[in-house]
Amino acid sequence: MNQVSTYFHNFDLIDEKKISILFIPGAGMDHRFIRALNLPHAEFNKPLVIDLPGHGNSQGISSNNISSYSKFLVSALEDLNLENLYLCGHSMGGLIALDMVVSNNFLPKSIILLNSIYPTAVSDVLLAKAQASNALAADFIIKYGLHRKLLGMKNIFPEKNNAVMFNDLKACNDYKLDMDSLKNLNLPLSIILGSKDKLVNLKEVKNFTSQIPSTIYEMEDVGHFPFFENPAELSNLIASLV
Repeated sequence: MNQVSTYFHNFDLIDEKKISILFIPGAGMDHRFIRALNLPHAEFNKPLVIDLPGHGNSQGISSNNISSYSKFLVSALEDLNLENLYLCGHSMGGLIALDMVVSNNFLPKSIILLNSIYPTAVSDVLLAKAQASNALAADFIIKYGLHRKLLGMKNIFPEKNNAVMFNDLKACNDYKLDMDSLKNLNLPLSIILGSKDKLVNLKEVKNFTSQIPSTIYEMEDVGHFPFFENPAELSNLIASLV
C-alpha cells in the first residue's frame, strides 16, 4: 500500500451498515480538524480521516502536488472495501477529492467541497510567509479566514519548522483540473461556503458552478473554518446532504 506509516482516524470503529464520510483536511491540517463534528450516530460512522504524508500522525514528507496526495488516499483506501463512502474536502482537501475522482477513477457516492473551489489561487504574500515558516502562514490564514474568535486555532496547524504549509499551498496554487472529465462523471457535488469566508473567491465559485452542476449552501456568520466556528450546524448540514 503506502511506503510510510499512515494514520487512519476512526477507521477501527467503522460499522459497514452505516454511512461513512472521508474528511480530507485543508493545507497543513490533519485529523484534529473534525474533532468537534457530531454526525447522527444511528446513521453515520464517526468522521473518518487519513492523515496525509508529513501531516499529523502520518510519517513521510509533505508534497507540493495535489495528484500525489490523491493517489496516496486512493491507495490507502483500496483494501478497505468501503462501498458506502462519501468525500468531504476542506479547502485543499476539496481539490484532492476532485482529483481522486478525475485522475484515479475513484467513485464515491458524492463529493462535498467545504470552503473549497477550483481553481484555488494562493497570493504571493501567503506563499512567501509559508516559505518563511509554518507559523507565519497559519497567522495569515487565521487572520483572514476566521470570523469568530476562537482560542487555540493555531494548534491545528503544523508547529514544526518544515515546509508543510508551503508545499500544501503551492500544491493548491499549481493544481490543474480536467473540468470536462469531471463534468462527464455526473457525480453529485455540493459546495458549502461561509458567508464571512475571505479566502474563497466567489467569482471562481460562480465560474465553477456554471460548468459543473453543483448545489451551493451558505452558512451564515462563519468564515473558513465552520467545523470550529459552528460545528453543530455544519454537522447537521453535512448529514442532510448524503
